[in-house]
Order: sequence, then structure tokens, then C-alpha cells
Amino acid sequence: MTASSTESPPWLVAVSAGRWQLHGIVRAQNAGIRVLALDGDGDAPGLVVADCSAHVNIRDSDAVIKAVENSGIEPAGVISFASEVGQMAAAAIREKYGLAGPNELLTKKLTNKKSQRQAWHEAKLPNPDWQAVSTTQQAKKALDEIGFPAIIKPVDAAGSRGVTKLENMTQFDQAAADAFSHSQTGYIMLEEFIEGQEYTVETFSHKGRTYPLLCTEKLKVPGTKGTVANELRTPDMTPETMKSLEQTAIGALQAIGYTDGPGHTEIIVNKKGQPYLVETAGRGAGFKVFDAMVPRSSGYDLAQACAMQAVGLEPPQPEPQGIPVVLRFFPSMPGSVTSISGFEETADLEGVESGPFVEIGQRMSKANTDGDRLGYILSWGANRTQALERAKQAEGMISFEVEECPA
Repeated sequence: MTASSTESPPWLVAVSAGRWQLHGIVRAQNAGIRVLALDGDGDAPGLVVADCSAHVNIRDSDAVIKAVENSGIEPAGVISFASEVGQMAAAAIREKYGLAGPNELLTKKLTNKKSQRQAWHEAKLPNPDWQAVSTTQQAKKALDEIGFPAIIKPVDAAGSRGVTKLENMTQFDQAAADAFSHSQTGYIMLEEFIEGQEYTVETFSHKGRTYPLLCTEKLKVPGTKGTVANELRTPDMTPETMKSLEQTAIGALQAIGYTDGPGHTEIIVNKKGQPYLVETAGRGAGFKVFDAMVPRSSGYDLAQACAMQAVGLEPPQPEPQGIPVVLRFFPSMPGSVTSISGFEETADLEGVESGPFVEIGQRMSKANTDGDRLGYILSWGANRTQALERAKQAEGMISFEVEECPA
């Protein structure tokens, strides 16, 4: 599909058009922005709703630039709303066309955990002990120095892919192979394991100022050694503690040089109350965080603001409302999905949104990454207790049946 560039509304290139990008594409269009959507999946829903689209491997920056050229548009901006994979191609388009936003050097920092740790070390921000390595021999040596328990993970993957908590050397071979298999650069990280509570801070940066929009605490799926989340919710903490977490996230982004766009930062607070940075990203978070949880809690249309910013329009200044929210997931289990029920009934509940991520007949694995989820519940209320009660009520109405598949 091609388009003329003679019309007045600006063109935004959306690199990645999957489920978690769809909301951003629609919100951009609602702001009067035309969208060229690119995705390697020909069935990506954003390709259908976009004004112009192309089926292209978004890991291949040259191919993506060629697709933009072939479309006939003159891009005013480019974004990868909530996709880690699309970040480098988006940066390449910016450099090709002289567009605003993170360039390739900055984007490498935003997508590479080694670069982040180095920047935070130089800025004297709280880091766990860590080493980046490119061989299993180097990894073993790093473990000797860091000790157990430790975290092993790729330097350049997202969604808990390739992440393992190591308790001893008997886990090492499989964990290292898994981490290397998810690394595009051939590097993995060994990190000191910090015992504590993990939090996320969602932000929007504009012209060098970063606005915190939502802080949540994470609950993890039992049996995953704290690597796969099954719930995000407004934390029960003092305003001073929340302010400290927000400032840690802002510092993490500033140390990297990130001044414009959405941010997603993860922080662990140990039992002594000391925060440690886990990682950050210059994008929105997937699985209903960027497109549903953040706007529901903050009252801020983050997706539309990001689209406007990308094409040079001035977005509204955020004024977060701080509405308590809960985002609860149904973790995956191995087998074939045979029944899904209860979601239609929850539509009548006040302060609840819910939906499945899977279809009947779909084969699932156990919950190994954040992508292994059956569905979600998003609830909100006048206070944290009410939001939690509404999530519990909805959860009791929903069920999935999964039958084991023959070996």
C-alpha cells in the first residue's frame, strides 16, 4: 500500500503494529496524525487500521528504511510505542530523515543492559554487582566473583526472556544457554541477586523534563524464582517513599541521556530500604500497561502524547490523578486451551476491565516469561483496597481450562 505525501496531516511511522502497538496507532489517528505501520507479522492488527502499511522485518533497519521510501510518504516522526524489537529500526529512520527522538547511539543504551549499567555506575546510581560476558567461561568466572544467588540474563532482551535466578552451579549450563539464545549481540549479564520488592515506574519525558505517571509494585508467579510477574498494583507506601522511587527512575533515564518519550523503569528495594536499578526502557510497557493501566491511573493519554511529540506537535503537560489500580494476569500453564469463560460477565462490574490473550485450541507452555499469560484483569477504585477487591471479584468469575497435550 502506498500513499501521497501532498496532504497536510503529518505522517508518523509506527515500527511494530502488534497487539500492544494498536492503541498507539489509533490514538495517533484520533489526533489527526496519519500512520504508516510496519511489522514482520502480516497479521499484525495495526497493519489493518493504519493509513498505510508494509509487511517488513523490523529487526532489519535497512529493510525498514526501504519500506518507508517505497511507501511514498514524507515522515514527520517515528515511534515504536511499546516494542523493544522496533527501537533500533526507529532510530535508523530518525537518522535517515533527520527526525527528532533517540538516535542510534542513545537507542543502543536504551536497549542494552550493559550500557545502562555503565552509565548508572558513572552517575553513581544504585547498581547491584554485575558483569557482562560473551563466553560461558567468562560467565563462570563472573559467578565466582559475584556469588550465589545471582541473576543471569541477556543484555538485550525484554519480557523476562532468558532470565534465570541461579542458586547453584547445577543450573548454570541450561541457564547460560537460555540467556545466550535470547541475545542478539552475543553478550549476557551476571548480576548480584537483590532480595526485596520490585517496583516499576512509568514516565513521560518531554524537552528534558520527566513526568512520573504511575508507580506499581510487582507480584511474581510462584515457581519462577521471582522472574515472571503476575500482578502490578498501586503500592501501599508513603508519598515520600514513592517520590524516592520516582526520582531514582528519573535519574536512570537522565544518566543515559533520554529526554523525550515514554519510559519504563524497574527498581528493586531491598529489606533495608535501599533501591537498586534493574533496567529501563525508552518505550511503553506491553500487556495492557502502556495502553490501559497508565491512562486509567494517571488520566493522561500517554499514547497520543507520544505520537504528537514524535511528529513535532506539543503534547499536553501531564497532571497525574493517581487513581489506585490493579493489573492481574492469569499465568500460562502447559497444554491446549479448551475453555474460556466469565469475561462477558465481568463487563457488568464497576471499575473492571478484562479480557483473554489466548483463543480456544491455542497450545501453551508453563509460565517462563512475561509473555506466557492467558488473560488479564484491570481494576481501579477510590482507594487501593477497593481496587484489590474488584480484581478479586472479577477473578472469581473467570476461568480457563487447559488440557495436557499428548507427548
